[in-house]
Amino acid sequence: MTEEQPNVNENPGDIKKTISIAILLCGNPSESTVSKFGSYDNMFRNVFTEALATIPRYEWHPKISLYLRSFNVVLGEFPEVSELDDGVWDAVLVTGTPESCTQENVLWMDVLRKYLVHVTTVHPLVRVIGICFGHQLIAQAFGAQVVQDKAKAERLEQLHEDAVMDMPQPVDGDAWELVGSSEKAKIQGLALRYPTEAPPLPSSVKTSSYIAFDVDDSTTSASGPLPIRNLHVFTLQGHPEFNTAVTENELTALHNGQVLDEATYAAAFGRASEEQDGLETARMLLAMLGVEPALAQEEIVL
Repeated sequence: MTEEQPNVNENPGDIKKTISIAILLCGNPSESTVSKFGSYDNMFRNVFTEALATIPRYEWHPKISLYLRSFNVVLGEFPEVSELDDGVWDAVLVTGTPESCTQENVLWMDVLRKYLVHVTTVHPLVRVIGICFGHQLIAQAFGAQVVQDKAKAERLEQLHEDAVMDMPQPVDGDAWELVGSSEKAKIQGLALRYPTEAPPLPSSVKTSSYIAFDVDDSTTSASGPLPIRNLHVFTLQGHPEFNTAVTENELTALHNGQVLDEATYAAAFGRASEEQDGLETARMLLAMLGVEPALAQEEIVL
């Protein structure tokens, strides 16, 4: 989160800050979905922009903007290590893909696993977020087993064939936490916490090295930071960037491509119009990055 240098007479609410998120693009949904709704990175831009606009803020909260840049990791594109060192990136987000992380000897997946371990352990202030395939690959990178799974399409637009079967190994002695479980997906999400309440974002301190205190008091309410502020790594099996229209289109594409049988398609399509959690989840991810809501009833405990 970068910020303009404040004037000594400036109100805290006049401060402008930018949160930088590197989207590690691992693939795209079907051609039909891309032609109508854009690629995964476009969908994330849309849902984060909408989420930011709907977060209630106090007048004294800084004015937040988002900077999202896409890196096609399949083609070997990654944020430079020097940029991570200098605190350019506040978070990296690993997207979904039609590919399975259970495949062996796939070079870009092998490189991405090593990169994510490097970011997590060597650049600890950088928050790491994994969505669907990203959830699976992060778990796998830290020692969890991922297997083929034919259960598909739950809430949060879960369209997947792989499942995380056990918990990853601790990182520097810190254990992972389970975030959600169901009959179809034993491990729907994972969380790895910092030892302190709210370490600063890298862009606030111009480094990705760990700092044990939040130097940015202007974003924290009198009651203290939200519990979600101390998340270092957070993964979800579902797709918060999908809305109902995207989900229905993707289900139809999978059905037409004979990936989904008729019964699975009909059941999943019938659920697609139910209330979705994507926008709420995007607000939660922004709260993780320090964009705290003004109202106590909006606070998310994780």
